Formats: sequence, structure tokens, C-alpha cells
Amino acid sequence: MKKIIILLAVVSLFSCQKKEIKIPTLPNKGFEEIIYNHSEVWMFFTLKDKDTIADVNRKNTIATTHWIYNIDKRLPLKTIISSIKKLQYKHANSVHSKKGMHDYFSYSDTITKKLSFIPFDSISFKTDSLLSKYVIKRSPKKYINFNNINITFNKNYALLNDAKINYPEFKKTIIDFINFSSENKTTLLHLNFNEDLLYQDFLNYLTLINNLKTKKIKVDKELFVFDKNKVPNCNCN
Repeated sequence: MKKIIILLAVVSLFSCQKKEIKIPTLPNKGFEEIIYNHSEVWMFFTLKDKDTIADVNRKNTIATTHWIYNIDKRLPLKTIISSIKKLQYKHANSVHSKKGMHDYFSYSDTITKKLSFIPFDSISFKTDSLLSKYVIKRSPKKYINFNNINITFNKNYALLNDAKINYPEFKKTIIDFINFSSENKTTLLHLNFNEDLLYQDFLNYLTLINNLKTKKIKVDKELFVFDKNKVPNCNCN
């Protein structure tokens, strides 16, 4: 399938210079209906002294609308996660916030060849040195009735609990493991993302997991974005 690259060109409010955003292109379905009454957040890819920086433009956002986040796919998670958390909080807690307004990530769906969206306002992003397996150990009663599976996404491979999986086999392996381990319990998937991942890869894995959801397979609303240098015995490369 021919790769689709969508360039969203906008005029930056910070200068007269035209900027471009390359949004992620993914082979996974998302929300594709037209979102009316929305504002847009832009996160541009910028190089400064050889360092990658996210240049954020949210001056046109209105608290009483849905917010669509257009983020350049080349940005590492560590350059955008702090801004996402702050904006998510502002949208939900402003004095002008309106109930029922959502936050969406945007991307291009290469299957339907449409612009698609992922709602994420219900997600709570945990950062720094936290991993889901530590949270489960601290609160075992909260998770005792689930088949808990920890998934850790790194640049070159994923960890299914602590077992290494190469990405070409990932989807089949996770489905087989759920079928094997569930024992009639509802499976709860706990997602961990290495902050060195590019936004393109982060969104790809997130949409892939979301498309696995059923009545018996759920995804925990706490999502962990971690610094591998701060996690003991991480095995994260």
C-alpha cells in the first residue's frame, strides 16, 4: 500500500513564516466523524542547536470547544508529553470549560484514507519513573479481579509482562496470550511507553491496542510514559 503523507500547512501566530506539520499515518481505524465546534492545538517539529523541540501553538483554543491536537509525527514523546498534560488539564479545568468537550489526537488512516481521531481526555498520563507493574503491586486489591497484562513499548521491541516480543509478531502474540491467560476474567491491558519513542510510533501502538478492545478486553485509563534512565532494571532499549 502506498504510504500517505499529509502535510498540514498553517500560518504560525508567532511569526509570518509558514510552518508544516507531518501528522502520523496509521493502518488502524479511529473516530472518523466530522468534529464540529472544535479548536486546534499545533505542535511543530523544530531543531534548535541540534536538539529536537516541540513548538506549541494553542493561541486559538477555546475552552468551550473540542480540542484537536495536530502533532508532528517526528517528535519524541519526551518533547511533547509535558505540554499535552498541561493542555489537557487546562481544557478540563478552565473556568470556561464545558462538559462533554473532548481532546482528540489526529492522524491519517491509510485504510480508509480519511482523517481520523483518538479521544484521550479520559486518559491519565503518568510520567518519569513509574511503570504499571509497580502500581499494580502497590494496589493489588484494585486489580485482583482482572487478568492484568503489562505491555511496554520500546523503540525496537515490546515487553509482554517481562517477555520480549518483536513488533512483527506483536498483535498475534498478544491475542494468543490473552486467550491463554484470561481464565474467564476480563483482561485489563496496562500500557507503558518509552519516552524516546516518536509520536508516530506511540500513536500507532495506541490505536492498535484500542482496536483490540472488546467486552472482555479493556485498556487501563492510566498510561505510563517513562524515562528509561530512572526505571530500575528497565530492560528498555
